[in-house]
Amino acid sequence: MYTVGISKQVDEQIAALPAEALATFHEAIVFLQVAPWNGNPFVGERPDAPMRTQTFGDGGRGMVTYLIIEYRRLVEIIQVTWYG
Repeated sequence: MYTVGISKQVDEQIAALPAEALATFHEAIVFLQVAPWNGNPFVGERPDAPMRTQTFGDGGRGMVTYLIIEYRRLVEIIQVTWYG
């Protein structure tokens, strides 16, 4: 199990999500706690890199960008974006 870190800036991005996105965002957090390496690589040419993304919401309208710090079993969320 991984710990998920959220900065103040990311906390503000989460607070700005529409109500319709919250349930699927929380599902994405559970995904990050359990299997963060299953997310998409941030840079396609570096599939083993620890910087990853995971979409959420209907049609993938939201995206979490995150960094895996394996030796600490930590997933640090870098950005939460909503394209709705």
